[in-house]
Amino acid sequence: MRRRLLCFTFVLVVSGCSQVMAGQPTEVVSGPGGSGPPPFTQPVLSYDKFVSRPCDLLSREQLASIGIITDPGKVSAYPLGPNCAWEADKSMDTGIAVTLFVNGAGLVPAYQRQRSDWGYFAEITIGGYPAINTDNKTPIGTTTPEATCFTTVGIAPLVAYQVAVSAHRPNADYEQPCKPADKVALWVLEKLKAGG
Repeated sequence: MRRRLLCFTFVLVVSGCSQVMAGQPTEVVSGPGGSGPPPFTQPVLSYDKFVSRPCDLLSREQLASIGIITDPGKVSAYPLGPNCAWEADKSMDTGIAVTLFVNGAGLVPAYQRQRSDWGYFAEITIGGYPAINTDNKTPIGTTTPEATCFTTVGIAPLVAYQVAVSAHRPNADYEQPCKPADKVALWVLEKLKAGG
């Protein structure tokens, strides 16, 4: 599962994916004309401390709460930044990956793609910061063997990170893969707010 999740994340990142509090997404207003992300008004955050160690963004306790107990995470380098992926202990459990977009992509690339290119696109906020849920499939989950969701969060005008979730039946996350993606994205945001 990790290999598939990582490859899928890579394809989305290089093709233009940049990629509320945990729970229900909150709709936000787009930039002028609805073609770009909303103006950035939140305090700027940084993930500089984690660029060389992205797996430290999540605690062992957080990982265990979503079924990842033994996997310490695997770091990979992608064109837009470092990535850490974790595989759940059971093959049907939810796998996750966090990618730091260190090369200035922010939320802009996802908005530059035509919305029709996305199978699923929703503007949300994570902890008050602008974010989006995206996937290439529609409807999200339910109609595909593997349900995926990408939650991308802007933490500065041209800086963002992305959480990718992959779930299979019969896992409950299969029906709503953006729910765990948003939850993990909020954990990462809280870590960044705390300064590492």
